[in-house]
Amino acid sequence: MPVNVLPAEDADMPRIFEIAALAFARNEPIWDAQFPKHWTPEGRKVGGERMTLTKNSDPYTTYLKAVDVDSGEILGMAKWNVYQNTRPDPSKVKGWGSEYYETEAEKAYIKAMVPVFLAKRNAAIERTGGNLVSLDILSIDPAHQRKKVGDALVKWGLKRADELGLPAVVESSVFGKGLYQKNGFVFHEDVRVIVPGFEDWPVGEFAWLERPKTVNAA
Repeated sequence: MPVNVLPAEDADMPRIFEIAALAFARNEPIWDAQFPKHWTPEGRKVGGERMTLTKNSDPYTTYLKAVDVDSGEILGMAKWNVYQNTRPDPSKVKGWGSEYYETEAEKAYIKAMVPVFLAKRNAAIERTGGNLVSLDILSIDPAHQRKKVGDALVKWGLKRADELGLPAVVESSVFGKGLYQKNGFVFHEDVRVIVPGFEDWPVGEFAWLERPKTVNAA
C-alpha cells in the first residue's frame, strides 16, 4: 500500500486523536490518565482539541499523518519532537491544563506522573546539551496495521535526525519495540512508571530505546 507521510493540519487532528485512541484502546494506563474518557465521543472531541492546541503552541513538535495515496484516508499518526540547543519548557505548551481533569486526585496524579514518565527523555536532553529527536507518540489505526505504515512514520523522524546529526529516542510500548529495533534503535530497558503517592493506581510501562546519531560523510 503506497503511503505518504505529511505534516498534519488542524482539520486532521480529530482523526489523528481518534487513531491514537483506537490503537491504545484501554491497554495503556498512562494514556487513560492523560486523556480521560478517550474511548467516548466527547472524550475524543476534547482529545482532538487538545492535540490541536499542542500542535500550535509547541515549536518543537510536528504531528504527522500517514495517508493512503489511493484513498486519501489517514491510516496512522506520529508526534515527533526535534530539539536543537534547547531545553523544552512544558509550561508554554497548551492542551495540558488542569481543566481537563475532573477530580483533584486526577489533577494531582497528572502533575506527579509527567516528570516520572519523562525522566529518561529529560535526562537524554540534558546529556546531549538539548540536541535530540524524540518520538513522543506513534499509532496506527488497528484496521490498517501490518501495512508498513509505522515504518514510514518512523523513517520520517530518523531522516530528520540524520539531516541534523542528532540521536533519537523513543518510549515504546513494551510489545511494540520491534518496529524501532529494526529501524536502528537499541533497546535499553523496560521502565515501570510508579508515581510516588499513587502506588495503588494502575502502573504504566514502556520500553526505552535510543538510536545513536549518524555522522554524515559530508
